[in-house]
Amino acid sequence: MKAFSIHFLFNLKSGLRDKELLLMNYIFPLGFYFVIGAIMPKLNPQYISILIPSMMIFNILVSTVLGMPNILVTSRNSGIFRSYKINGVSKLSMLAIPTVSTILHTIIVTAIILITAPILYNAELPVNILGLIIVFIASAITFSGLALLIGIIADSTSLTVILAQALFLPCMLIGGLMFPSSFLPESVGRFSKLLPTTYAMDAYEALVTKGSFSFSPIISLGLLMASGIISYYLSWYLFKLDNNNTSKSKGKIWAVGAILPFILGAIFL
Repeated sequence: MKAFSIHFLFNLKSGLRDKELLLMNYIFPLGFYFVIGAIMPKLNPQYISILIPSMMIFNILVSTVLGMPNILVTSRNSGIFRSYKINGVSKLSMLAIPTVSTILHTIIVTAIILITAPILYNAELPVNILGLIIVFIASAITFSGLALLIGIIADSTSLTVILAQALFLPCMLIGGLMFPSSFLPESVGRFSKLLPTTYAMDAYEALVTKGSFSFSPIISLGLLMASGIISYYLSWYLFKLDNNNTSKSKGKIWAVGAILPFILGAIFL
């Protein structure tokens, strides 16, 4: 436990010292929040009602999907994971520590958003804080699981960028962060059901604002949690200490299972 705590604190501090992690954990999400908060309500006054949830989920998306995979790939390719194994660090710690430390950073940024949004942009604080916490936890589990999986299956940092952007960009454009999914054409709306942000924003509408929502919050949260849990398991199963171990390379196709809940959602919802 002591070794875990030391490793965790070191990783947590790295999130502030490492320029790339500092960018993804704080500078990018907060900078984007301040810019969007100043511009979007002027273009669309209704946006102010989703400013807090959209920026909360955007924060989680950036810190996990854009921040975590490169660190995992670099640690594997540079032999850090092998060194950890030699010194008795378990596979669980290697996967859990970057996940927990990243989520802790997202909690800090979310707290900053909750405190400043009413002051700077006259956004209303969520009435149902418990609902917000539930959506935050489900979103954090989903995106951190997917980020872990991207880092595990990618052999290089260039591939992590491609895979991360393949998730990030659709979530930003049609996943409900910039405008409600109900504004989308029917064909695009069907595709948006493949995106976790669609269900996260819909669950927030159902649980926190009690506004219009498309799915039962139980279904939305269930799909998010299912994807996260599957991603965690697949990350554990496909994990390898270095690229010299090719025994699990053929099993990477199983990573598709992480988006199976969303595929089912797009088909049946």
